[in-house]
Amino acid sequence: MTAIKNLVGKQERVVFVDQNVSVRDAAKAMAQSNVGCTAVMNEGLLVGLFTERDVLKRVLLQDLDVDEVLVGDVMTREIITIDGETDIRLARNLMKDRHIRHLPVIEEATGTLIGVLSIRDLVLEEIAEVQKYLHLEES
Repeated sequence: MTAIKNLVGKQERVVFVDQNVSVRDAAKAMAQSNVGCTAVMNEGLLVGLFTERDVLKRVLLQDLDVDEVLVGDVMTREIITIDGETDIRLARNLMKDRHIRHLPVIEEATGTLIGVLSIRDLVLEEIAEVQKYLHLEES
């Protein structure tokens, strides 16, 4: 099986915002990159995740102004991370068991954010593995 760092290395859609940007600006950044989550950074460190669910539950359903509220005030702070050497199967089980859709991947030696693994990334990887297996069967 593949290590997570090989999978997140393929990503072209990782979005990062500062914790002091407005919810509207963060939502625009996610929409422009067609992602459902952005990593929230402060001075180069991961301090949270901001997701579509955060927009719905913590902003819109609370009748907050998307131009006034800062991402840092409504982001998910209790984030679970994994390191780049983690096996995809372990990451998939962690996401399933913890009911999470986005999983930040950290370079263990430096603490640097490598990327954010999404359920979609795992599904696409599984499809590729099945297709590879089916082609081997045909040979």
